[in-house]
Amino acid sequence: MPMTDLQIAEAAIQIVLDNLPYPRNLMEQLTYTSLPFMLDSGKICGPAPDNAAVFIEYPSDWTGMAVSTRAGQLRYWFIFHCEYTNERALACLGSQPSICAAIVSAAQHVQTNIRAWRDHQQAA
Repeated sequence: MPMTDLQIAEAAIQIVLDNLPYPRNLMEQLTYTSLPFMLDSGKICGPAPDNAAVFIEYPSDWTGMAVSTRAGQLRYWFIFHCEYTNERALACLGSQPSICAAIVSAAQHVQTNIRAWRDHQQAA
């Protein structure tokens, strides 16, 4: 049975929340300077989980929200494990006014991915 729009929206927000390092209410209190930074190479760096004074490169299976800059523009990124495709995915959320807005944008992006996956499955 195909997923309804409500089921897709619920699944998308759950995927986003499952891939954030902290509960949503804490994430929404952060600023972009609290997030890891995505380098031009795609590598993600930030504070070590056990010692914020140490800057590390995160492992390739890391998931969460990061930021980058290009030509002076701040961009948010959502890196997540998609349970529908069983792959690590990367979504550019563009410039957002806050982490709260970036979380909403991430959920919308994941909804679009789920709909595309559903349509692909129905066509097969």
